[in-house]
Amino acid sequence: MFIKKNKMTGRLIVNLFGIRMKFRLPSKDKYSDEKLANLLYELADPRTLAEIKLPKVLNLYDSLSALVSSNKSLARFGDGEFKIMMGESINFQKYDPKLAKRLEEVLSNKEENLLVGIPDMFGYCPSEYFRRVLTSSREHLYRFMNFERPYCDAFLTRQSKFSSETKGHDYYNTFKRLWENKDIVIVEGAGSRLGIGNDLFCNARSTRRILCPIKDAFSKYDDILNACKNSGGGLFIAALGPTATVLTYDLCQEGFRALDVGHVDTMYEWFLRKATKSIPIEGKIVFNEERNKNSIKPCKDENYYKQIIAEIN
Repeated sequence: MFIKKNKMTGRLIVNLFGIRMKFRLPSKDKYSDEKLANLLYELADPRTLAEIKLPKVLNLYDSLSALVSSNKSLARFGDGEFKIMMGESINFQKYDPKLAKRLEEVLSNKEENLLVGIPDMFGYCPSEYFRRVLTSSREHLYRFMNFERPYCDAFLTRQSKFSSETKGHDYYNTFKRLWENKDIVIVEGAGSRLGIGNDLFCNARSTRRILCPIKDAFSKYDDILNACKNSGGGLFIAALGPTATVLTYDLCQEGFRALDVGHVDTMYEWFLRKATKSIPIEGKIVFNEERNKNSIKPCKDENYYKQIIAEIN
C-alpha cells in the first residue's frame, strides 16, 4: 500500500492491495487553490483585464500639484463615505438616507471646478481593511463613478510618514501654498482645533472658525451651510467627515473655493513629532474614543476663541 500526490493535478493516488485509486480531498471549493495559484499569471494577460474597469486616480504628488496649481475645490471619499453610501453608520456619523444620496451626487458630479478624491486602492490594494470595504461596495460605487475623469488621491491629506524629513517638509510647504495670504474659514468639529499649536495655517492672512457638532454633523447641515454663506466668504477649510464631502461640493456650486482637508492637521502633528504610530495630541480630539466621551478641555490659545464666528450645536 502507498499514497502519493500528483504534483501536476494535486490528486492523491492510493494503491491499496493492488487496487489503484485517484481522488482529491474535499474542500469548500475544490478549484479555489488552483485559481489562486494561477491568478497572477492570468492577470498578467491583457485578455484577462480587457473587461475590468478601474477608475483613474492621480498619484499622491500629482494630486497635490493639481490642487495647488488650480483654483479648484476638493471633496474626498474614504471608507466612511463608502459605508454610508452602502447604508451603514460609522462611529461619528449615523446613517442618513439623504446624506447617502448627496454623497452619490458628489461622486457622480461633472463640476469642472471640483476635484474629487478617492483612495487609490481600486486596483492594487495593500490594505486588507480596504479590500474588505471594496469587496462589499465596489459594485454600488461603480454606478456613480466617472471612468473618464481623473480622480485625485484622497490620501493626499493623510500623510505623516515620508522617506526623509526634508521630503515631508517640502510636501507640507507645498500644501501650505493653498492658503498663503488668503482669508480662510475653518469649518470643523468642536475640539478638532485645526492649526492650534502648530504653524499649519500661520501663512494665512486671517482665520475665522465655524464650530460644528463632533458627532452626526449632517443633522445640522442646513445650519452649517448657511453659516458658511453668511461668514463673509474666503477660502473654506473643512474637516467634518462625510459632511465635509457634501459641504465642499455645495460651496463650490455657490462660487466659493472649499477644501475638504480631513485629518491633515493630525497628520501634520504626527509628522512634526516623528510619530511611528497613532498618538494623541494634547488639546485636540484625534480618536473616536475621545469624540465619544464628548469631553473637550478648554483651549489654551486665546486667539482660538477670537477666531470663532459661529457655533452650531
